[in-house]
Amino acid sequence: MSQEESICDFCQHLRLKHLIRCVKPETRMGFLFPLRKGLAEDYIVSKCPLCRIVNHMIVVGLIAEQLSEIKGTNYDIILYLGPSQDPQSGASSILSADIYASYPEGDGMSNIWVGDLHITDINKSFAVPLVGEMMSWARLEDKINECYETHSECQNEARGCLPKGFRVIDVIRRCLVETNECRFVALSYVWGLNTRSSLLTASRATINGMKKEGGLPPLGMPRTIEDAIRVCVQLGQRYLWVDRLCIIQDDGEDKKNQIEVMEEIYSSAQLVLIAAYGDSMDFGIPGVGHLRKAVQHHEDILGFRVTNVIREVEDDPLNLWHTRGWTYQEAVLSRRRLYFTSTRAFFECEQLMCQEDQFNEGNSHNELTSTKLIIPEDNSRFQSFTRHLMHYTSRKLSYRSDAYNALNGILKSLYDGKNAFLYGLPQVDFDRALLWYPDIGKNLITRLETQAAVLPTWSWSSVMSLSDHVQYQATDFYGTLVPWYQIHGSFPPASMEAVNTHLDSNMGDDWQVYMAIACSDGCVENVSFPFPLKTNNFSTVRRMFNTRWKDYYTFCKETILLAIKATEYPQTKDGIIMDGTKPGVIVTRCQATFLRLAPKSATYSLNIVNSEGRRIGELCGDAAKLREEVTSPGYDKSVKLEFIALSLSGETIRAYSSEELRAKKYFDIDGNSLAKVPIVNVLMIGWEGSFAHRQELGWIYLIDWVNLHREWKVVMLE
Repeated sequence: MSQEESICDFCQHLRLKHLIRCVKPETRMGFLFPLRKGLAEDYIVSKCPLCRIVNHMIVVGLIAEQLSEIKGTNYDIILYLGPSQDPQSGASSILSADIYASYPEGDGMSNIWVGDLHITDINKSFAVPLVGEMMSWARLEDKINECYETHSECQNEARGCLPKGFRVIDVIRRCLVETNECRFVALSYVWGLNTRSSLLTASRATINGMKKEGGLPPLGMPRTIEDAIRVCVQLGQRYLWVDRLCIIQDDGEDKKNQIEVMEEIYSSAQLVLIAAYGDSMDFGIPGVGHLRKAVQHHEDILGFRVTNVIREVEDDPLNLWHTRGWTYQEAVLSRRRLYFTSTRAFFECEQLMCQEDQFNEGNSHNELTSTKLIIPEDNSRFQSFTRHLMHYTSRKLSYRSDAYNALNGILKSLYDGKNAFLYGLPQVDFDRALLWYPDIGKNLITRLETQAAVLPTWSWSSVMSLSDHVQYQATDFYGTLVPWYQIHGSFPPASMEAVNTHLDSNMGDDWQVYMAIACSDGCVENVSFPFPLKTNNFSTVRRMFNTRWKDYYTFCKETILLAIKATEYPQTKDGIIMDGTKPGVIVTRCQATFLRLAPKSATYSLNIVNSEGRRIGELCGDAAKLREEVTSPGYDKSVKLEFIALSLSGETIRAYSSEELRAKKYFDIDGNSLAKVPIVNVLMIGWEGSFAHRQELGWIYLIDWVNLHREWKVVMLE
């Protein structure tokens, strides 16, 4: 039987060979082609190879909820033919295609992406390992060994040393050994719930027995750890580090010592195995200890070899590793990562990414998905910090009090020095680091204080594990307008020279001019700048500013970092002056004013308006919880809320910028305008007794801020 006769009548009518060989890519890419009906039903037995492979893709590519969503509707299975390209010769012999399930929903249609097809001329196809029920190791082992031998960027650069009493599993003798002078592999996985009470765990009572040969028997080993041992044997690695067995779980001192050096542990590991699928440590690693459901097939159709490309199933509830806070740090700190998903395995190092098969080639190093500590898109270590914070705060922790511990290794890798962080914010970038905001704002920001940790409202830690990731504005930073102090601590940093060295290279262009304007307009306490724009040009202002203050450190030292007298601290109702002994409290003297909020014309966030009802700024992020309150029928629109000034930034003026933004520009005596519109970063605060707490971050045009009624006051922020 010929190939044309072997496919069903419907697929013959599709004229696939003609579409691929004769129709120009730009023409066929403008159409979606319906396939035979019923391909999403229970597994069909068909003589048609195209129907078989599409049905296989649906079976392995959709979860039960998605299948039930489209079944019972008048759904269609759609083929989209993408561009043709041979990555080696440039000839049109390789083509990628997408399969979708399309079904009616409401007044329109909804699509569920099923997966990709890889289409190659049979006479030009090459031997490719297919993803099967069990792991295929050849490609991965070659790339891992190549990395060991040739990638200088991936070599061990751990700055510290492994802790005293560091333990690893000897996978050959099946016992724990104490050594900090060995090559080892580490495991990153989800603990989940103990499904068997007999699962091995290191404790004071069991640790000595685990050090004896055979002290870690397979019978009591969590399946994920047992499978990791198998991987080590396969890769010729003798030692494995796993937190459950290598840290004494009921020994507080041992846990503390090892948590503090997580950076060294994961960066020192030769390879980190990432069990990215499963809901517990007893789930096992797909393709190692148990069979994988999603496997690759290929069919020969009309002179083409058609192969389904294996991808992860979207919205799979067992993809828990990607949602956990601790696992994010483990991936970032490692130099080499071997991921195991429900469908495939892939290796990633500092230089490359290699899939188990050849159909998934790609590089994950970009600012949205990369787990690399620093990527080329990062212009500064602060930008690296904000990128990691965005990813980290989108994840969950079993205990919110772990907020700092589970990120500590990344923070230490970016910012050196003892006490470099204050409640999760880098001290040398403290004023910029304060400018975080929850993207959605669906929760009220509240302080959490436990025996294990303090999460103050001014720190991002206060929203950790609330399913609302933290963002920063994409604006230039020109400088702080206020001093910040810990009353009983060394903050601001003792070495302001270090702050200066760091910040001068990361300030926005012409920061001197912007800060000179802020001084002239009374935004910096007890400082006047005698060279205003109305009588000078930008170059004169910049030169005079640099003559008076040679750098940012000198400017802050002489204008911002002014001592706050104890008698200025807020008082209790009984007239007792607060002493700030409450942990996590910072204090400042700042400008404050009262303003109102109003809904934006769009559906997101809120405008900040002055007493005349005119928009002068807005809140950052969606501020969903507050917006719900402000837009409710019973909301009192006359209510005024308190805002304090934090720092100065700049909003870029672009060709498509609004007329409102253009109207907020500053001009010098020669009529030249600044490249960016200066804005004041403000914090909306509430009060609990004499302590203020953070509510929302926002910004106000500087030109409007200086026209408001403002007063200087001391604020203790908890």
